[in-house]
Amino acid sequence: MTSNPPDEVIDLRTRSPETLWGVSAESLYLAVCAVATDTPLSHALKPHHTATVLQTNDERSTETVADVHHILLTELGLVTDDGELTDRGRLVLSTEKPGETIRLVAAHQLPRIQEFLREFASIDDDRLPRSELETLIRDAEDRNFIAPLLSSLAFLDLYPEGVILDHKTIMQTIDRLEQDSTLPTMAIALINSLTTLDDPRLIARVAATHTGTSITPTQVTQTTPLNALATAKYGDPVRTSTAELADAVDDTHIAVTDDVDTFETALDPEERTVTRAGVTVDDNTVASTFPGNPTDESVTTVLDLFATIHAHPQLHSIALPPLTDVLDLDPYSLYRIVANLPGVDCSLQDDLLLMFETVPDAPGGVDRYDAFRDDLFEALHTRLSWRDSLTDVTLTETPHVRSEVIESIIMGVDDDTIAPTYFVYTLPDPDALGKERMEKYVDDQPALRRERARLKHWKDQRDNDLRRFTEMTDRLFTRGQERDLEERVVRIMTPYDDDTFSEYTSQLRSLLRDGYELRLLTRHTKQRWEWERLRDNLLGDLEENRENVTIRTYSRYKEYQRVTSETDETDLAEFGVHAKLQTIGHSIEGAALLGSANFMENSYNWNPECGVYTENSNFVAAAIDFFDHVWELSEADEVDLTSLQEIPRRSFYPSYYV
Repeated sequence: MTSNPPDEVIDLRTRSPETLWGVSAESLYLAVCAVATDTPLSHALKPHHTATVLQTNDERSTETVADVHHILLTELGLVTDDGELTDRGRLVLSTEKPGETIRLVAAHQLPRIQEFLREFASIDDDRLPRSELETLIRDAEDRNFIAPLLSSLAFLDLYPEGVILDHKTIMQTIDRLEQDSTLPTMAIALINSLTTLDDPRLIARVAATHTGTSITPTQVTQTTPLNALATAKYGDPVRTSTAELADAVDDTHIAVTDDVDTFETALDPEERTVTRAGVTVDDNTVASTFPGNPTDESVTTVLDLFATIHAHPQLHSIALPPLTDVLDLDPYSLYRIVANLPGVDCSLQDDLLLMFETVPDAPGGVDRYDAFRDDLFEALHTRLSWRDSLTDVTLTETPHVRSEVIESIIMGVDDDTIAPTYFVYTLPDPDALGKERMEKYVDDQPALRRERARLKHWKDQRDNDLRRFTEMTDRLFTRGQERDLEERVVRIMTPYDDDTFSEYTSQLRSLLRDGYELRLLTRHTKQRWEWERLRDNLLGDLEENRENVTIRTYSRYKEYQRVTSETDETDLAEFGVHAKLQTIGHSIEGAALLGSANFMENSYNWNPECGVYTENSNFVAAAIDFFDHVWELSEADEVDLTSLQEIPRRSFYPSYYV
């Protein structure tokens, strides 16, 4: 122990339940936030917060509790002796799970915490008599510091007569402690927590510049700050100055700017042309230069490369990353394989390009000029966006969790203040739609190929507050499956629908089986086949609980007209349901999804669509009120589900007019 707790301590035998000076994982997280924002701890723990933060110790002053927080922050290595935030503290701020993070840090930094956790893990029962805990306590520090801290961090609940262990939390922490230690994860998480960069390839590049260690984008995407804390080597607290990180960003910016110049030159057809060597290579010749047994795809890719340059000698440079991915080789190994082929004169530039002077003829290859040009274009576009990001990068120590969330931890605010709200969208997604489908879409059109590259780049770079309609429809239905909602009603308003309903049949079937009511409000179509499609896709797989499904339509005419067999349908000036809305549950517990998307395949996968998903109770209440109002207006046009089994061969009209 490098610091001692204040003289005033908690008597474990008189508090029920007990915590160490009101220090919970959440209040420690607040203390780290206070250090990061240069706010005095005594100010961070405002008097009106004491009821929540201080818990059983609310009679103590905020200044005293702030002192205890500072001692613990130092003990856990989250601040330096001078009170500055350490790299470990920065990592804590960047995580989305502050409670889990603080528990992990405490177990990592305090060996006695680990010893207690491993003892608890060996005990089968989750309830212990107080006497059994006393046998594990060996000194005053255990009694007055470690045991209350275990309670504060939710590993156990302490009562005068006994102890209740939280085995799930204990085992989760032990499992993380046993992960292997790696330096790059710390570097990645540190860079990620201090900058506004959001491209894993760019983060990896800055981190590698900062540490001098090779770091891959895969390590970035697979490493969270929590993982970094779990695998980091713990020793004396270290604080990397923001000046060092700024230097790494500046150095990376210079390098990326050089890359931009490199790719712009590579795309310039007037730079030079490639000479034909006058020799021929075939698949056997190419295969012989590979170590081991190359795949057919690897050999074909090299032949296609030569055939393309042979047909387009102005294509003097080829982007390396796509080739290295296909051939599963590092840039230098690929260069050696190609350079050793007959008739090839090429050079390697900065692991980015293969630059050719001469190439052989490859009659077995295919001209893929558009694909190779698109690779160069995408590489340039990526680095231009990196250059812009590095120009505007900020180096801050602002917590990952926004100030409202911090307030919710301290004050226990309700969901009217803190409620998930997302911007929802649809755009063609090259990943979700699949390679084969996107190949049919772009065919051999260069402009469409560039569009696909831009769509993928935008999706990879998008803000975390964006979600797809498919994802949020699934989330809305899943909310009803995973939670015991008081009002078991699903409301869907959509003018048009198609077989997209069938993709959510299993979830709807589960909801209906659990007693939910499905209210579908749609437009009163005159087309018989559209009613058949609704019947087949929505009701076809709902073999049970169909009595819980109600379908109504809302369509009206601007002038009242009795519809007869002689009526000209083109004379009917119609209006009706045009809104797209889904809700589940009531306002306090539920959610709403609305926007421009119909419940259709085009709207969910192809059309540019946008909307909002929220669990804010005021918003959900307004959405339900609107739906129910139109639902009541549509009472006369409720569809008889039995009649949908045998749809007559005639047009359908609202009941008011027939």
